[in-house]
Amino acid sequence: MSISSENKRFFYIFSVMMLALTLLSGCGSDTDDTGFINFYNASENSPKIYLTVDEDLNSDDDDEVEKTFSAVEYGQALNNRSVPSQDYFFELAWQEDEDSKLRNDLEIIFEDRLSVRDDEITLVVMSGNLPNQDISVFNIPIIDDDDDYDDDLFNLRFLNVVARDISLDIYISEHDETFNEAVYVSTLNYHKLSENFKFEEDRYIFYITLTGEDSVIFESEEIAYPTTDQHVLAVRSNSGAGTSPFVLDNIGNTRIKEYKAIDAEAKVRFYNGIQEHDLLASYGGSINLTSDIDKENTYLVSDLAKNQFSESFMVREGSYSVEVKDSASDDTLLLNQLINLPGNSDRTVFYYLVEEWVDDDEDGDFDEDDDGQVDEIETKIKTVIVENSTRIRVSEHEIKTLNLAYSEDFSQVVFYFVKSDEIIETAGARLLNTIGTSKSTLLLNNTYEVYAVASIDNTDVILDKLVLTLDDDSKEIYLLLETDVYSPTGFKMSLHQQILDY
Repeated sequence: MSISSENKRFFYIFSVMMLALTLLSGCGSDTDDTGFINFYNASENSPKIYLTVDEDLNSDDDDEVEKTFSAVEYGQALNNRSVPSQDYFFELAWQEDEDSKLRNDLEIIFEDRLSVRDDEITLVVMSGNLPNQDISVFNIPIIDDDDDYDDDLFNLRFLNVVARDISLDIYISEHDETFNEAVYVSTLNYHKLSENFKFEEDRYIFYITLTGEDSVIFESEEIAYPTTDQHVLAVRSNSGAGTSPFVLDNIGNTRIKEYKAIDAEAKVRFYNGIQEHDLLASYGGSINLTSDIDKENTYLVSDLAKNQFSESFMVREGSYSVEVKDSASDDTLLLNQLINLPGNSDRTVFYYLVEEWVDDDEDGDFDEDDDGQVDEIETKIKTVIVENSTRIRVSEHEIKTLNLAYSEDFSQVVFYFVKSDEIIETAGARLLNTIGTSKSTLLLNNTYEVYAVASIDNTDVILDKLVLTLDDDSKEIYLLLETDVYSPTGFKMSLHQQILDY
């Protein structure tokens, strides 16, 4: 059953009113004049950024409007937040102390004034790299046109946050058309919000050229606009794996969604975490990989030694199969593994070994002769596929922990990141991993003692420890735990860059 334009308008207005009432309940103000504020973070090397609005920086009165909103990651935006309409000081800051999110403990990177007006969205935009970021404030009227509901129209503005010296032309076509049928919409100069455009609710493709040129340098995947609403479509530099120069961020009232190029590529590399084992006698410590990623060569990867990464391969978005063989014997260790590679993704495939008890008759009894011993044990090659971070951050860095270490003595490991004023028990940063799992955390620049701890026979045991120092030049890191016959405990941690081609 279709919804009439009158009902669509009613539900839209009702939802906006309820959102405003909900958000105003915590504002501490009895004014009836309200507007909305939003913050979009397009600064690639930035940490999470906090937006604070303050009625008076020199006053701590209880009735003063002072609000610090949730931190915003790169490529993300707040939902539209309702605040009383008036002039404010505003601050952009990052969390200097990971133990505190109090405003007084934030490191301010920018401060200025803005005005929140009735029936407007005040959009704060940050792009460029810290500490030379660019910040703009736009006051966008909230559109409530009768014709939009009657004619099924939506409202769209465009914003270029790519670079100061780049001007772009944007075109639009319906989803089943090409650039030949596309219509020129606007020229986008850096940090200049375009005028508002009205389009019919439908699915569209957007094309980008350099200003005045007719060669398409970006064609978007299909973007659907199914409802009467208003949006800002931002053109941002692509920090993903693909070769396309841009991605599009569609900023709506309550969400932001990224759209990539229609022909976006992906990257993949492989890690050999398969250790030698008595039950895998033919395995010599290195593997060959065959795959339809590369149909021309016999091997995609040859002689990949244990504890080593392969090179990265750029491929078209798609699903692929991989076969893992022992380099020495050519025995197949893993057949027809499925690897999904979405466009603009950068992934690493980790291989590791586990032991499994054999139950041929599937009766749950692994000791059929009742001699107190498991009748048969076999080895299995398993995989975990992890998304590599392509970010280049300054003040904080992503650490991904992986437990690739099989043991009969424990089922999980806790990684502790201990600062100089902490001990293991009081460490604020810790990650728990079962075998074959990946966990991630963001750590501020500092020096950490890192411990891998397991509970064995009801006793906490340090499997390994190392020192991790993070500074402005550090990269995103993998922390791996693996078995190692040369380690006193039989286990060893190692650090690796998540991507090699920074």
